[in-house]
Amino acid sequence: MDMNTGGFRATSLALASLVLTVTAGCAQMPSQSGSGDTSAGSGSSAGSCNPVVGGALGALAGAMFGKGKGHLAGAAIGAGIGAFACIAYNYHVRKVRDAKAVEQEYARQRGALPASNTVADYRSELTPSNTVRSGTSAQMQSRVTVISGTHDATPQLKEELTLYSPEGKVLSTVSKPATAVDGTGEYETNFNFNLPKGIEEGRYTMRSTLFMDGKQVRTNEVPMLVVS
Repeated sequence: MDMNTGGFRATSLALASLVLTVTAGCAQMPSQSGSGDTSAGSGSSAGSCNPVVGGALGALAGAMFGKGKGHLAGAAIGAGIGAFACIAYNYHVRKVRDAKAVEQEYARQRGALPASNTVADYRSELTPSNTVRSGTSAQMQSRVTVISGTHDATPQLKEELTLYSPEGKVLSTVSKPATAVDGTGEYETNFNFNLPKGIEEGRYTMRSTLFMDGKQVRTNEVPMLVVS
């Protein structure tokens, strides 16, 4: 390899790294019109991002990393990464069952209320269906039953959502504080999102993870079949 070729490859790699950084960062830009917490729940969203620009930047980066015919494969992979970086997630929480009903049920089943903050139940499902068409919206909906410990302060909850490709690679991850959880009760949480158009068809996986007081306590995995 001559000096010119080596210099060009080094420059390409540096530029590709920069492009991928910009592409991934587009989903992290704060929205100027984001909503705060309300009495009914909490809502927040990722900033605006252009999936066409993200895909183009990702394709450019992928092509730079490839060589020979690998440029085409690299461009395709990079375009997919750029598109997924632009997914915006809106998060909402609302209470669906009050503390009295939850405490009575827990005490009837267990005999007494717990001394420490406890997650009695955590379930997740993809709605309206596990089959989602690219370019359309869907939501990951969970039910969380929380019992405040008799010796603990009000529990602090956070929920994380991770999207995996059909090959098992992480495509996007977002975490949101469930600030509307104000103690014992059953709560419904929702991650609303739009899938980019033209993404690869196949069986993806959505993983929801619940944290309480800084510790991971529950995890659910839900399949998502993407069709065009």
